[in-house]
Amino acid sequence: MRVLALADEAPPVDAAELVGSNQPDAVVTLGDLEPAWIASLASIDLPRLGVHGNHDGEHELTTFGIRDVHLTREWVGGWSFAGFEGCVRYSDGPHQYTQEEAADLARRLPPADVLLCHCPPRGVNDEPDDPAHVGFSALRDWVMRHRPGYLLHGHTTPDPRRRTHRLGATEVVWVRGASVLELRR
Repeated sequence: MRVLALADEAPPVDAAELVGSNQPDAVVTLGDLEPAWIASLASIDLPRLGVHGNHDGEHELTTFGIRDVHLTREWVGGWSFAGFEGCVRYSDGPHQYTQEEAADLARRLPPADVLLCHCPPRGVNDEPDDPAHVGFSALRDWVMRHRPGYLLHGHTTPDPRRRTHRLGATEVVWVRGASVLELRR
């Protein structure tokens, strides 16, 4: 399955143009995307799934026909996708959770082939000394228990020399801007 993933910064060209030139089977958004960057996704006829980032407004995804998969599971082309929005609480604002709140929410997160999240699990491409960019402990536990094939996340800017590419059996993909991914079983 070919997926166009978007997160955290403007794609290099219009999002609908990226869809046209890359022919993905689905588009996934991982949060912190300005409305102007993704507005053209409303015009495409493909499955669009996503989660909110900590800088996104309430219900921003549905405005562009993107299915909000926070704490739900959606099937696309024989693949299941689940999502977890936001980041660890560091200020007032939407889509931020304490580690304890995230643990309660993660208990409701269904198993899936692909986990879409804004903030990564603790210890995976996070920045433990930066309260705004530390990962969720509960997501790490969830990944180790459910072993999705893929975990796609944004939010952080990991050092390329220390970037995590696997967590147990799960392939980890960090996205900033736009990435075209070939998901394989």
